[in-house]
Amino acid sequence: MLNAIFSQKISGPKACWSLIAGWLAVLPLLSLGLAAAPTARADNLSLDPNMDAAWKRTDQYVAQGSAGRSWLWGPQAFSIRAEDYDGAPANGSVAAGQRLVAYYDKSRMEINNVNSDRSSKYFVTNGLLVKELISGKRAFSDTRTVSYLPAEIPVVGDPNPSPSSVTNKAPTYAALAGVASLNLGQNKASNRTGQVVTAYIERDGAPREDLRFASYNVTLANYDGTFGHNIPKVFWDFMNSTGPVLENGQRVNGAVVDWLFSTGYPIMEPYWTTAKVGGVDKDVLLQCFERRCYSYTPSNPAAFQVEMGNVGRHYYDWRYNTPEITCENNPIRGFGKLWSENPSVKARLSCPYYYSTEQASKMSVQKFEHGMMVWVNYNNTPFYFLPYNKTIFIIFDDGSWAQTRDTWDPSQPVNSGLTPPPGLFEPKMGLGNAWRNETGLKVRERLGWAVAEEVPGDGAIQAFYNGIMLWYKPTKEIFVAYRYYNRTNVWETYPDTFVG
Repeated sequence: MLNAIFSQKISGPKACWSLIAGWLAVLPLLSLGLAAAPTARADNLSLDPNMDAAWKRTDQYVAQGSAGRSWLWGPQAFSIRAEDYDGAPANGSVAAGQRLVAYYDKSRMEINNVNSDRSSKYFVTNGLLVKELISGKRAFSDTRTVSYLPAEIPVVGDPNPSPSSVTNKAPTYAALAGVASLNLGQNKASNRTGQVVTAYIERDGAPREDLRFASYNVTLANYDGTFGHNIPKVFWDFMNSTGPVLENGQRVNGAVVDWLFSTGYPIMEPYWTTAKVGGVDKDVLLQCFERRCYSYTPSNPAAFQVEMGNVGRHYYDWRYNTPEITCENNPIRGFGKLWSENPSVKARLSCPYYYSTEQASKMSVQKFEHGMMVWVNYNNTPFYFLPYNKTIFIIFDDGSWAQTRDTWDPSQPVNSGLTPPPGLFEPKMGLGNAWRNETGLKVRERLGWAVAEEVPGDGAIQAFYNGIMLWYKPTKEIFVAYRYYNRTNVWETYPDTFVG
């Protein structure tokens, strides 16, 4: 049966369609001595000394132009602020329940527990920003996440003017959901070490092979079995490179990238893409890890062929530089509570359709082995998302849905007399007609038999620009149907938590 996809408590800032953040091609900055890292301020907060030390270790010499490599963090922290994080102790000007964070182009530094061991390298951590950007789930504690829309921001290359325009063919973070391992065992690849990378991906998120990339002769050098992904030699060499770093106040030759700490495990295979950089299409190899993304641009100068992606900048823009949805009339009661408290629902549905308000209706629900059917009897004028006075929504357990008209009338048989397996049921009347006759949708094959009889009850509906909400009184459930979101119809169910 379908379960609520997002069942956690919702709080935090509201979000809408993500704006696009720029990919910054930053050349090393020349400076003298070992001055403190330059910082920008937000909310009158400053870098913690451990944050400053983490930046200095690798990027002080990049800023001086004496390291001959690309940035690990970026030239400076462009925002230093407090963010909500359950259970975090107070930290100077940062209140309890918040943590100090510093945003750099390439990542975000965090201090989750100011009372922990300052001598540990994990006193300052990197967030799992890439996983959040791809999944849309922002972390507000070690265990609590809030669902927003995944980031429609190109992973590499120039920004697109709007989420719907395509000038940069490179995939967005949202487009990587189909190839990324956000959970163990998901999209796992086989060990292909030694093979040449010819896989290609762009904004549609569909991987394919393009043998022209074999000319770059980029081979796979390591297989990480955690999520099951191969790492190309160009990235593996960078991840294990040595060079000038600052340790204990001294310039030494040491490991530049503590990759498990700074990047995490790879969560996708490497893919070539066509990225528009400075208005010019370039071949770029990209691969995302839990915390950061790498890019390899063969046409760049040797020291800057491998770079960290601007994940910190992209995440900041996704989180903070997004417009708020404002409507002439907001939904109320259970619809309004769900819509206002769940940023993902609000962003995907948008505003009520042509000032639509909640309307009462008769409904009937029947659960199946692999989904459900919802019958809605709506006596008012039909509209785009409810085209018939009697509409049947067919909901499959993969979260997709379709709709059809109820064509049954009392002159027709109640059912077709099929004999279901023990404990199961054949649907009747309008649901039965749709179950048997909608062969194009393969409803019967995809739903299976009903697991219970149809249950009628009172309900309510409200139309939005990008979908519809249905409330079913017998179970106090709210069904949310999104129309053509992410190129397919998506359906979710939530408990109605409104009291009043």
